[in-house]
Amino acid sequence: MTDYNKTNLPLDTLPEWLTWLKEPLELSGIGMTTFNLPAGKGYTFMHSHEEQEEVYIVLTGKGVIQLEDEAVEMSAGDFVRVSPPVRRAIKADSESSMAGIIVGGVPKSGYPRYKGSSSLIDDGIPDWDNLPPWCEGNEKIVEINKKLKTQRESIKAAE
Repeated sequence: MTDYNKTNLPLDTLPEWLTWLKEPLELSGIGMTTFNLPAGKGYTFMHSHEEQEEVYIVLTGKGVIQLEDEAVEMSAGDFVRVSPPVRRAIKADSESSMAGIIVGGVPKSGYPRYKGSSSLIDDGIPDWDNLPPWCEGNEKIVEINKKLKTQRESIKAAE
């Protein structure tokens, strides 16, 4: 049988930060990413989506998902669904790392426009200027986000 793809990541020691699974699994209908955030670390900017809803699944550790102005505590076993327009960011607790999986859906009629993107679903809308609460006032993060924004704009301009 050739109608499947398999990859392996050690769930007890996922690679740090984000690991996109589009390429190794040749995903065409869902987006899937693992996350492993070191203690006290998290996203440096909020983001939302045009169409994609996401489910954040916590496998180990604990942390918080910032949803607009509300901080929602998360721990192992939690599943959090987030609607597309809601700005969000995640962060591990200061005492422990947090690892899990993010799954996003693609409307069947919308898939072709995402083909060839670096992640399965490329409708993310970074809000570079709206920092999660844990990054507010951190000039180093502001500079990192400026670089990320410039890189993203360069990629978009080249497409």
